[in-house]
Amino acid sequence: SAVSVAVMLRVAVVCIALAFGYSSGGPSSRCSGPPGAPGHGSRQSGSGGYSITLKEGSTAVTQYTPGNRYEVELSGGSFKGFMIHATGGALSSGSGQRQAGACVTHGSSSSKSSQSFAWTAPSSGTVTFAATVVQQYSTYYG
Repeated sequence: SAVSVAVMLRVAVVCIALAFGYSSGGPSSRCSGPPGAPGHGSRQSGSGGYSITLKEGSTAVTQYTPGNRYEVELSGGSFKGFMIHATGGALSSGSGQRQAGACVTHGSSSSKSSQSFAWTAPSSGTVTFAATVVQQYSTYYG
């Protein structure tokens, strides 16, 4: 039988206009772990209204079954870029996105209000999702 493990969702949201200044996505070198500060702009408090939701079908979940595939949705206000990382399992880029090492990132700097991609759950453990969300070049949250 499948074992469910709690998933801890944490949003470390960063807002900067072209994810680290890269219009076609952040570089793999910025994703050996959770994405951090982009190297420009000033940090603001709070999340900026962005959130990460783990879904099974259309239902939001807080636990996973090892090996199952889920949808991860990054949403909030308008943004131009992002990088998202999971501490376990495997993220897979979707349409208009690309892989950047262990992260998924934007494929263009066009405005968007949400992005969804697939995540395959690991065999065990607590998983944390961390995101850097690009809204304006000069401002970030995280």
